[in-house]
Amino acid sequence: MKLAIIGLGNMGQAILSGVLKAEIIKAKDIIAADKKFAESNFKASDEFSEIIVTADNKRAVREADYVILAVKPQIIKFVLEDIKDFAESKVIISIAAGINTRVLSQYFTADAKIIRVMPNTPALVAEGMSALYYSSSVEADEKAFVEKIFNSFGKTTEVEENDMDAVTGLSGSGPAFVYIFIEALADAGVLRGLTRETALKLAAQTVKGGAEMVLSSGKHPAELKDMVTSPAGTTITGVAELEKSAFRSAVISAVEKAAERSEELGE
Repeated sequence: MKLAIIGLGNMGQAILSGVLKAEIIKAKDIIAADKKFAESNFKASDEFSEIIVTADNKRAVREADYVILAVKPQIIKFVLEDIKDFAESKVIISIAAGINTRVLSQYFTADAKIIRVMPNTPALVAEGMSALYYSSSVEADEKAFVEKIFNSFGKTTEVEENDMDAVTGLSGSGPAFVYIFIEALADAGVLRGLTRETALKLAAQTVKGGAEMVLSSGKHPAELKDMVTSPAGTTITGVAELEKSAFRSAVISAVEKAAERSEELGE
């Protein structure tokens, strides 16, 4: 079993790190392709010391059984054109936002095994969320192997392809919205006299703890919110202010616009 990863940006390295730490596949059976990385520079990290690194996408695909395309949607068509003659019988896994199987399949045979995945950047700290869609020709053992890869740095869920743009807008773009919220919370703390370091720690842990409450308690977020909002208390006063500013509406609109952009990328 051999794995190729084309693209060693943040997500490509997160995938590589997760696979190695989980010991899903041996380092010697992984080949990574990225023209920006010279072998000597990339292998300076002990973690990646046994990885084969090449600038040749064709070589990577030729030597692999599974190929992860960890590249931006703006350049994926160039990569697909480059590897199409070497990808027969390979399992092709794309993490490019908005690029649907209709576009991907134009470069391969009709029965090509194509998987779309939308991970997110918390994968860098093994807390990623990845949504997976499998084309009909992907077999059960292949699904299981790919799911292991993406579970190695977070959690996964299977979705229909027509849900992928919504996933991109929500969990793909969502971390950026969360970071803005954390920054705003911290700014408010600084405004009230806290040091920046203390304010950021309080804000980040509050968001992390709140997320874990949702995941572990099984309670609806509204129920958890009501547990904090005492009658005439501080929290309900703050919630009322958020409602005045259409906070929830702004978040919904942000996700909707991000999903629309994902649709545009696939055209």
